[in-house]
Amino acid sequence: MTDVEQDQGPSPGATGRRTLVVGLLADPDTPAEVAAKLVEDLPDELAARVDRGTTWDVRTMTHPVTASVQDPEEVLGAVADQTTHTDWDIGIYLTDLPMQHGDQPILADLDHDRRVAGLSLPAFGPFLQHHEVRHAIVRLVADLTGTADAGLDHGRHHPNRLGRATARQLQPVHVVQAGEGEHTRRYVTTPWRGRARLLAGMVRTNQPWRLVLGMRSALAAVLGTSAYLTITSTIWLLSTRLGAGKLVLTTLVSVALMVAWIIGAHHLWERARDAGEREETLLYNASTVLTLSIGVLVMSAAVYVLTLLGSLFFLEPSVLGSSLGRPPTFGDHLVLAWLATGLATVAGALGSGLDSEDAVRRAAYGYRERQRRDEIGQDSENTQNIEETENSSSSS
Repeated sequence: MTDVEQDQGPSPGATGRRTLVVGLLADPDTPAEVAAKLVEDLPDELAARVDRGTTWDVRTMTHPVTASVQDPEEVLGAVADQTTHTDWDIGIYLTDLPMQHGDQPILADLDHDRRVAGLSLPAFGPFLQHHEVRHAIVRLVADLTGTADAGLDHGRHHPNRLGRATARQLQPVHVVQAGEGEHTRRYVTTPWRGRARLLAGMVRTNQPWRLVLGMRSALAAVLGTSAYLTITSTIWLLSTRLGAGKLVLTTLVSVALMVAWIIGAHHLWERARDAGEREETLLYNASTVLTLSIGVLVMSAAVYVLTLLGSLFFLEPSVLGSSLGRPPTFGDHLVLAWLATGLATVAGALGSGLDSEDAVRRAAYGYRERQRRDEIGQDSENTQNIEETENSSSSS
């Protein structure tokens, strides 16, 4: 993939002012979007909070540096190798790859010797991610330049409006040593709360709302079925007889069926290859279920609004009232659209089977997650080929 480098930031100032180039090396998709936003305000932040006497030149590069690297111990090495080909003084790597130190999610790695750092975006959680990452980068740059300790374990990576005590309660961060002479410092979060934030961050990175337009066949099936049900007199009567509890249950069951169908039809459920991968596999499967559930709910909400508008526009009060035996109310249209959408979502599951597996994965996952799944699939295929070759040899 071609590197894309974007020079932004102030040019060197008057003679005597030191210029430091800070490079943001980002994976494609979400990390690249975060980096593009950060590059606009980081120079002022670094000047205000690290060193006003320095001209800060912030640049971005989008490149899948760690395309074949999953081990956290090797990530910064790959980043350092990439930054040696640039004129950067400091390199900060942004990835949506969730990384763990044992059972503790990794927030950031810091290497003073090579003046690089890496941040795992999912570990920052789903909320205020841009602000938290920006403050973390400022602290890491201060540490790498020898200005101040990064202090991420004291809640300093959170926005200023969050007190440090509150930050420590929301996401306790600890410092661990990751290896002598290699990573000089690693910041990790606690196993339980940290992993909950990691899971939520993984779902946010997948951007589940993209599922609405990414699975066009499923969306078309839901819309078409919902439109048909809206003009069916049986549904008119049924919607007025069902209580709120049954309507909610209908929605939950239809969403669950569609999620299960998508996972099964497109082979999105992972199986642990050994005992050591069980927890990691559980984390990825939970992320898949939550991502698809949110995406399907967003799709259903959009269809509900369109169905409601269609019901109000096309169903004449006299026609609807003749079936109900009374003048229809706005509430009748609300529950009618609700029931029609819930039942149509089941048809959407069948429609999702018409979308290609690649299209579904692009709609449901970010770049790194798609890449990781492709690598797993390739490894499984290679293993199967080897086994078939060995069986053929044995038979011969």
